[in-house]
Amino acid sequence: MKAPIRALSVVLALGFGATQAAASEPRPFNGQSWGELTRAKRDRPMIVHFWSLTCGVCLGELVDWAEFAGKHPGVRLVLVNWDDRVEDAKRIKATLAKNGLTKVENWALQSDFEEKVRFNIDREWMGEMPYTQLFKRNGEVTVFAGEADFAELEAWAGAR
Repeated sequence: MKAPIRALSVVLALGFGATQAAASEPRPFNGQSWGELTRAKRDRPMIVHFWSLTCGVCLGELVDWAEFAGKHPGVRLVLVNWDDRVEDAKRIKATLAKNGLTKVENWALQSDFEEKVRFNIDREWMGEMPYTQLFKRNGEVTVFAGEADFAELEAWAGAR
């Protein structure tokens, strides 16, 4: 995405704050969090996207997630930072702010046994980043690892 378009994306993403839950600090993500997310009443589709500060692809597409969220307020976007270092909390918050993502639902991995938490999410997930799960209202789940294809995500959001 070209720089002026990215800048416009961030401006658009910042403007949708009223439709997404505000989160100034990412909530701690631990062994019980996945159950909490997946058991929540699903009155709209949900995307749970796992990302890391050490993942170049993750960082590069954050502004695209902000643009997607701005276009699709009917989709619950949940971002989970997977860096297991408490000292990165300020960097996580700054990165989310820089990319226009402070108004979406944000979580950050809490110091917990990461492998056990990951196993609860998906027994097949080996920890590669980024990692995304798409939940339709009917309970259908689509999982993918790696860079998101936002054209496919647009189609998914339209078919929800």
